[in-house]
Amino acid sequence: MANFPQTQKALIFNTKTNALSLTNAAPIPSSTEEHIIKVHSTAITNGELTWASFVNWPTEHVPTYDVSGTIVTEVTGSKFKPGDKIYGRIDAAREGTARQYATILPSETALVPKNLSMTDAASVPMSALTAWQAVFEQGELSASPYVDEAGEVVGNQAKGKRALILGAAGGVGLFAVQLAKIAGATVLGTASSRNEEFLKGLGIDEVINYTKTSVEEWIGGDESKKFDLVFACVGGKSMLDGWSAVKENGAYVSVGPGFKEPEGGKPKGVKSAWFVMDSRGSELELIGRFIGKGLVKTWVDSVWTIEEYDKAFAKTATGHARGKVVIKIGDEE
Repeated sequence: MANFPQTQKALIFNTKTNALSLTNAAPIPSSTEEHIIKVHSTAITNGELTWASFVNWPTEHVPTYDVSGTIVTEVTGSKFKPGDKIYGRIDAAREGTARQYATILPSETALVPKNLSMTDAASVPMSALTAWQAVFEQGELSASPYVDEAGEVVGNQAKGKRALILGAAGGVGLFAVQLAKIAGATVLGTASSRNEEFLKGLGIDEVINYTKTSVEEWIGGDESKKFDLVFACVGGKSMLDGWSAVKENGAYVSVGPGFKEPEGGKPKGVKSAWFVMDSRGSELELIGRFIGKGLVKTWVDSVWTIEEYDKAFAKTATGHARGKVVIKIGDEE
């Protein structure tokens, strides 16, 4: 039986006042269906504090849903055991992980790759799962690549196809670039000039500098430049601009805010989708195998203590973080 303190440190979001605060007197969670974990780090999702109107949060809600930590309690039928170092994405309809002890379903959980720090691990789940599901499921670029039982990478399923990632240097975009490249696609992305070398280091084939030219201008009416998949990780004008780049019978997938189709309708035969990722530990395990082989790199924009939560959320809100903003809560690696 685990020994827990009577109370814990936690961030609290008040859904009536929209204020964030730090308390030392939050209760310790209990569950028989979820593992209780000792939290190491948690990562912020941009805009997450605006979700209250879409989910049934209580007046006082613990935010942030990407987490790394150590399993403390067992769950009947779960393959995970106390002491396991894990990471995962909590469903945002439940209490989040910006606290010393949190809960996670076995189905949301995967073991942290041995070459990944616990701080870096917290930055992975939502972004990587969103990219995986956008590229291989919603966008149907190809069958997904995988690491076989012998540890060999089976890739190139998308050889000959082209993918455009709008917002390629963001938390989701950088995973989409790498996963589409493992699948063998030619991958381009929009980003500013300061991120061009960074993205080339991840294997991108070309960066379109959105501060100097629009995607529509870059295409220039040349059908051969268009893409089998356009994946919008951003909203606004950039999201709308991406419609000019999708081939007939291609796919346009968005996770950006304010999704809408272009005036006059979408191109012929194009499949379009706006979606929210599902938290699947089984897919996170597959992605973790690529991380373990050094084929997918993670990127943390910055790390803050829980006492610096206001600075962490402010950095995320700029919309210009390269990778995820992480709050470190525990000390154990």
